[in-house]
Amino acid sequence: MRVLIVCQHYYPENFQITPIAEQLAADGIEVTVLAGLPNYPLGIVPEEYKKGHRDEWINGVHVLRCFEIGRRKGIFWLAANYMSFTLSSLHKAGKLKEDYDLVFIYQLSPILMALPGLKYAKKHKVPVLLYCCDQWPESLKVYIKSEKNLLFRIMKRVSRYVYASADRVFCQSSSFVDYLAQTHGLDRDRLEYLPAFADESYLKEDFTPADDTVDFVFMGNLGYAQNLPALISAVEMIRDVPGFRVHFVGDGSCLDKLRSVIQEKKLEDIVKTYGRRPVEEMPEFYRLADVCLVSLMADNAIGHTLPSKVQGYMAAGKPVIGMIDGSARKVIEESGCGICVAANDIKGMAVAMKGFITNSVKYKGCGQAGRRYFMDNFRKDIFMKRLEDKFVEMTGEKGYVSI
Repeated sequence: MRVLIVCQHYYPENFQITPIAEQLAADGIEVTVLAGLPNYPLGIVPEEYKKGHRDEWINGVHVLRCFEIGRRKGIFWLAANYMSFTLSSLHKAGKLKEDYDLVFIYQLSPILMALPGLKYAKKHKVPVLLYCCDQWPESLKVYIKSEKNLLFRIMKRVSRYVYASADRVFCQSSSFVDYLAQTHGLDRDRLEYLPAFADESYLKEDFTPADDTVDFVFMGNLGYAQNLPALISAVEMIRDVPGFRVHFVGDGSCLDKLRSVIQEKKLEDIVKTYGRRPVEEMPEFYRLADVCLVSLMADNAIGHTLPSKVQGYMAAGKPVIGMIDGSARKVIEESGCGICVAANDIKGMAVAMKGFITNSVKYKGCGQAGRRYFMDNFRKDIFMKRLEDKFVEMTGEKGYVSI
């Protein structure tokens, strides 16, 4: 079986498409990836990729690089990044001669990254499987609030075309199924929920905290969607409760605002920020955590997604307290790994955090419950088997060893 994968991001950028592609290659599938030039998250293309490495082999995967302008900072450069990859990859897709059996689109943001895959599939009459990791045009609402905006309306039409053109769509969060059916009119028979897998290395680690202080830890992206000011407001409501601290580990568009709000409310003694930390330091923060936090805004469908941090929390055996709706709330409640309050329920979050501080014994079994749910739902081998079985279903090919 020969598969063309289309995704703007690939190694050395840290996205899950890289281990997926490498596992497919290890399982006997001939894999070619059409990708851009690495520059995420700093937005700067490394020197070695500015003039070379356009055609390379990485761990058994053939990677074809398309021209791309680095993201840098600001909406102008982000738009330039999106359009440069779209145009260059459309050009390269039109020149591909190989007889691929299937196109697999790993769809992050922007939705435009799917277009070269659809172009190749239409030209060579091969099926398309799309894995939806970001809902479009919903993801645009971070920048464009009104659905009446001309650009939003254009991107809605483009998004509908992309999703409707795929023969099958896997959805990273269960809420995506409803979104694609209701917003774009897709037949539910073409949509399936397939959660992303997560790092299994933490499953057997002992991350028992070393002190008596109750430490709440929030890890990952610190952006607008994470509703961080609401979390800080909840912390402010319980500031006089003794024996707890809150830690934010990560980077994002709201880190500076988060720090200013902490300073403004004079919470520096109990709330700490660390910025982006290398992956090698994550065990240290999991060992620090008595409980992990997750939150998302509720002002659009993005707030109904399942953030990947939840799976990391579960693998590490940590109880979870969420101020969140949708897929994440469903997973937390189904698994028994913690409790949730509604998105933006500041008072409810304060009560939940205070409840953990004063009665953490109540959460004693949550960590192991989360690990059990992880083993049943979020392992890599589960993901890869369903993906490869779908490849076989869509192509009829059986010339490789499935895991």
